[in-house]
Amino acid sequence: MSTRRLGLLALLLCQPIRLSAQGPVVVEWGLHTTATVVNQLRVGLFAGPRFGLRTLGGTRGIVSFGVGARGDSASARAEAALEYQLSPRATRGMRVYFGGGLAGVVGAGRGGYLLLFGGLERSPGLPSGWAVEAGLGGGFRIRAAYHWRHFPRGWRPER
Repeated sequence: MSTRRLGLLALLLCQPIRLSAQGPVVVEWGLHTTATVVNQLRVGLFAGPRFGLRTLGGTRGIVSFGVGARGDSASARAEAALEYQLSPRATRGMRVYFGGGLAGVVGAGRGGYLLLFGGLERSPGLPSGWAVEAGLGGGFRIRAAYHWRHFPRGWRPER
């Protein structure tokens, strides 16, 4: 891995620490399934845990891990990303977010990839909800996730 890529990865992994230093944060955890499709329709499918810290303003630092397969070989994938939610306190309906980051894959399809994606999240101002996203990162990337959230004292969702 080049020094430049290593530096970018370190920057992304340190973002949750910086987020927590900015005041109260929303702690998130959940499960995800990520599918990637590359040339010649080679499909990768990964599942695992997802962890995040979100500021009260909508910036979220996420780390996720998944194991699975790419083609007919075993593989694992880790991602670190920064996301921005347009309505982080909403309690009803679908809300838009977008983000970018880095992914690393070991096993089949190994390598490092840049991520760029957009998503829809159901009720980010409530204690739990699901999300779907699509974008690029080691091919075309689709993710479905379910999140649980712990809000800081004094949290006031949008009504």
